[in-house]
Amino acid sequence: MHASFLSFCAPCIWSFLRNHHVGDFLRDHQFSLPVFAITLFSLALVLGLSGAAVGKVSPLSSLAQKDLMEVKVYRLIIDPNTMQPVVLLADASGERAMPIWIGPTEASAIQAEMEGAQPLRPMTHDLLERVIQKMNGTVKRIIITHHKENIYYAVIVLEKDRTLIEIDARPSDSIVMALKFKTPILIAKNLFKERALPTGEQGETEDRYGLSLQELTPMLAESFGFKKGRGVLVSDVKEGSRAEKQGFQRGDIIVEIEGEKVEDVPAMKSAMAKIKPPSKIKIFRGGTFVTLTLNPAN
Repeated sequence: MHASFLSFCAPCIWSFLRNHHVGDFLRDHQFSLPVFAITLFSLALVLGLSGAAVGKVSPLSSLAQKDLMEVKVYRLIIDPNTMQPVVLLADASGERAMPIWIGPTEASAIQAEMEGAQPLRPMTHDLLERVIQKMNGTVKRIIITHHKENIYYAVIVLEKDRTLIEIDARPSDSIVMALKFKTPILIAKNLFKERALPTGEQGETEDRYGLSLQELTPMLAESFGFKKGRGVLVSDVKEGSRAEKQGFQRGDIIVEIEGEKVEDVPAMKSAMAKIKPPSKIKIFRGGTFVTLTLNPAN
């Protein structure tokens, strides 16, 4: 079985490397082609074998379905003390969210998936996605299992030929893959209960308009191609809300309200409290400025 599988994997991996110009990526990132090819081959081997995943994984077997709950990516923020990105995972109600501190590369990948943005060239998570698809596999779900010594642990559950394979992974990488494959993000209920915090800081802006806001840091501004001035980032738009109906989108950067510049979230809330609707709001979206009308009566 192994010999026939190896004979199948070799041309698949070579075809993938050639067709997706992986050589360009490796040169750009100073990887060795043989080393990277071996890495991809190892992933293919894991997907192709009918046994359990190679290596020791997190203790998923101790978590029954009743011990898990589904969460969603609530937003990305920057810790003002460390300037490190933080992903917030919220429950179905959106009332509580658990923070996980992650790296800037993974934060950019999560943000790109949330915005549906496509890189000019495939990044590492894109390559992993294509390898899994090339091997006729899929990501069934990801599970954040536990927390130990200030580190979160997770598993990616792959499915191939009706066989489930558990891969030990960082939560940040797991979240990116869940977003790519549009698959559930699960977490141990006890872990969420212990680490989650209330999300009630949005107040009237979110309740009245359906807009979730966050501070626009220099790192976020650069990732959106916004190079001048200050503003406030729309981190989420509630489905069916007034803001959604009036054209607001996640990723918009609000820069002015009725001609008054908006430099941070408190300034925006102050401006919205003073003006009378309907309000003309200038936003930055996709490299250009757009003016929208926000009317709470609609």
